[in-house]
Amino acid sequence: MPKDCRIKVGKNKWTEPGGNTLNEARAKVPSFLARTDAEIAEARGELQITNQERVLRQGNDPELNALDLAELANPRVGMYLDDGSANPEFESMLAMAEALKAGKARTLLSTEGLLQARRLGREPAPRTFEGWVKALNAFMAYTGKSKPFECSRADAVAYKDTLLTRMSRSSAKTQLAYLAGLWSTLVEKQGTGEHIFKGLPGTLDETTKAKALRAAQAKRNRSFEPSSPWNTWTGSTYVPVFQLLYFTGCRLAEVAALRAEDIYDDYISVEWQEERSLKTANSVRDIPLHPSLVPVVSSLREGRGHVWPQLMTITKTAGVEVIRWGHNVAKPCKKVTGVRPKDFRDRFVTALRDQDFNDTNIRRLSGHSSIDVHSSHGGKNWDKYVQMINSLN
Repeated sequence: MPKDCRIKVGKNKWTEPGGNTLNEARAKVPSFLARTDAEIAEARGELQITNQERVLRQGNDPELNALDLAELANPRVGMYLDDGSANPEFESMLAMAEALKAGKARTLLSTEGLLQARRLGREPAPRTFEGWVKALNAFMAYTGKSKPFECSRADAVAYKDTLLTRMSRSSAKTQLAYLAGLWSTLVEKQGTGEHIFKGLPGTLDETTKAKALRAAQAKRNRSFEPSSPWNTWTGSTYVPVFQLLYFTGCRLAEVAALRAEDIYDDYISVEWQEERSLKTANSVRDIPLHPSLVPVVSSLREGRGHVWPQLMTITKTAGVEVIRWGHNVAKPCKKVTGVRPKDFRDRFVTALRDQDFNDTNIRRLSGHSSIDVHSSHGGKNWDKYVQMINSLN
């Protein structure tokens, strides 16, 4: 309890039974945070109680039915509009009151409570959580409302249109997908309310025009070849990083966060790390070492821990550490090799396809999912992977 609130609230700290299991305790965290945040704000004179919160606070009175609760929440809102139709604002209050009386409505989540509930339920990678925070904060700033449950379907639709004026269709779809996931948690935890983003991300699927333009771009002759041979690169302490990218097709973060214990005599291992999450479960893989890489990595195996710890940067978002690997090597890479780190991955896949290697093996070696459910059956042919890597030059 903050010191400035202790006298008004009448306690020094909050305690509440956590339940019999860790999962029960986790489930109670969002509602506990929402209640305590509200008490702190009220003690400081900062709290503006919404109609929904009034319904929730008065819901335990056995003498009040659902209709009474809806009317008491905002006496100035009538049941009907001037044209005789039902007032949607009143209907919303009544629906919540009925859910509360039926034992379905449980709590009202703040922005922070919603993010915490979603994080505990999904255990996302820090970068994903950072995306949720940015998406939710941007939407709440757009609506001008203080609590997620105050937002309406009209707000969501209008926000979708606004996003399309600010960013590409695919980026807007990603933002809406983040928000749709958050609102799924909101409705689940509160036990009531409308899923205002339901179906909206699907309305931004790629158009025929966008697909045609992308196909036209793919048909053009594009080169991902470095400006000089890989064994002549100099001028940066990260040349071994660039050479590993060149011969493995790894994502930049996978190489930047490489540990000495991940490097073996004839292969490197991409594993999950707490300090570096992976894009998908398919990213976990072993990659044969090209013969030309053996002398490059031999000295890197001598230590322990991360080979390039200086390539890790840490920021904090909503109290959660967000770790990035290698974002500061893009400029040196372009200067030394003439291409971007991502171009090495494109070159790797293109070179293997040009030699007619099996596409499923290419996808597995590059850390992508198999094409379909059938191609995921069967084992992995290590000798074929070695042949694929050794074909690169």
